[in-house]
Amino acid sequence: MFKKAKTEVLGPPDWILLFTTLAIIAMGLMMVYSSTSDLGYREAEGDAAYFFKRQLLWLGIGFVAMMVAIRVPYHHWTKVSIPIMAVTLILLVTLAVLGQRLLLDRSVSPVELAKLAVVIYIGHWLSSKSEVLTKLPYGLLPFTIMIGVIVGLVMVQRPPDISEAMVIVVIAVVMFFMAGAHMLQFAIGMLGGGAAFVFVVSRISHAQERLGLWQQAQDPLHSGNDQFAQGLLALGSGGFLGMGPGSGRAKFQWLPAAHTDSIFAVVGEELGLVGCLVLIGLFVLLAYRGYRIASLAPDAFGRNMAMGVTTWITFQALVNMAVVTGVIPYTGITLPFISVGGSSLGACMVGIGIVLSISRAVNA
Repeated sequence: MFKKAKTEVLGPPDWILLFTTLAIIAMGLMMVYSSTSDLGYREAEGDAAYFFKRQLLWLGIGFVAMMVAIRVPYHHWTKVSIPIMAVTLILLVTLAVLGQRLLLDRSVSPVELAKLAVVIYIGHWLSSKSEVLTKLPYGLLPFTIMIGVIVGLVMVQRPPDISEAMVIVVIAVVMFFMAGAHMLQFAIGMLGGGAAFVFVVSRISHAQERLGLWQQAQDPLHSGNDQFAQGLLALGSGGFLGMGPGSGRAKFQWLPAAHTDSIFAVVGEELGLVGCLVLIGLFVLLAYRGYRIASLAPDAFGRNMAMGVTTWITFQALVNMAVVTGVIPYTGITLPFISVGGSSLGACMVGIGIVLSISRAVNA
């Protein structure tokens, strides 16, 4: 007689996190249509809904992938962590050879897959090294080499993608030290990483140009048709309640990258301070539920992945909003779930699906 296979008992997903994510996505769809209608009319033969329809297509793909990720027990990702990272490295090498950032007719960004691959692979690696993580030859040294290779491949693209490399580093570093690394390793990592970042930025011309534009924008007497000035103008024009969805003017070729990097300015112009606070509140709630799931995860692998996904999405959102409000120099980073970009939307949805899968084990 054969023994009956043991069935893994899983509870319901974290409904608050799920509906919070869906609320952000719904808000994003509204802003995508508004911010791209003029662009679609000009660049897609008069089709004002061109970019909106593409985003809907990616949303459908992302939703199916998210549902699959929710249904699959999260520890099954250990079986594919190495293949996922291998595919990611091949794609990044391809980008480096071609000297570009996008593939498949400039519609797919492998860097978005790299963020997800880092969460899964590093999460698996950290959980397997928990006993020796504080030892330099088994902890910080191999970790630095792995992340250095990934970030190096991102940086050799043309132009170098400093902002995305920064996000990958932050994701990995948070996961590494929350997994139990020693404070001495933290100090060494911060000093070495900080020195490397300053060196790289000082050697890249377009990074220096962005820093110069940001410094100019700090002058209250400075005016000009640059991204900082137009972004702040759009935010200020919205007032308390905004001009109304679709009624903003900055997207009509005034605000550069209104549908991607600067879409938060469009949110402020059309939905006002109230809309911005609602969106910020939704990201705060997403972060709270994600980190809560990480703290309650039944094992190190689940904790590492929930921590990584939550850090990835919330940190990227924070950086995007800080750029638009002029707090930090322009980075060219998108707002998760809100900006136009199918690769970003799909990767973030799979990431949330993994966190929701972990929450099912928490609620079992």
